[in-house]
Amino acid sequence: MKFEDVRIPGNIVIVNGEKDDHDIFALTLSTCQWCKKGKQWLEDNGYTHRFLDVDLLPFDDKQEFKRSIRNLFETMIRYPFLIIDGKEFSAGYNPEKWEEMLK
Repeated sequence: MKFEDVRIPGNIVIVNGEKDDHDIFALTLSTCQWCKKGKQWLEDNGYTHRFLDVDLLPFDDKQEFKRSIRNLFETMIRYPFLIIDGKEFSAGYNPEKWEEMLK
């Protein structure tokens, strides 16, 4: 399975920036301070990205989506969860790691 094969429920928000070399998809929670910092970091650094506030999804959709992501990346989800180019991921707020991944 590839990330492109995962059914993404809900409203995906697209934020345009000057830097669009990578496909950045952030799984976030609407109430999470680290997620808000992560979204702000991406925006402040000019990265085009998409995000989905997972906690706003209907329960069944949320469970299925999280299960798909956990199985695909073989990891526990910690928010914010960044998926880079559908292949690499970073779990948790870690701008130093994100910067390295986005070079």
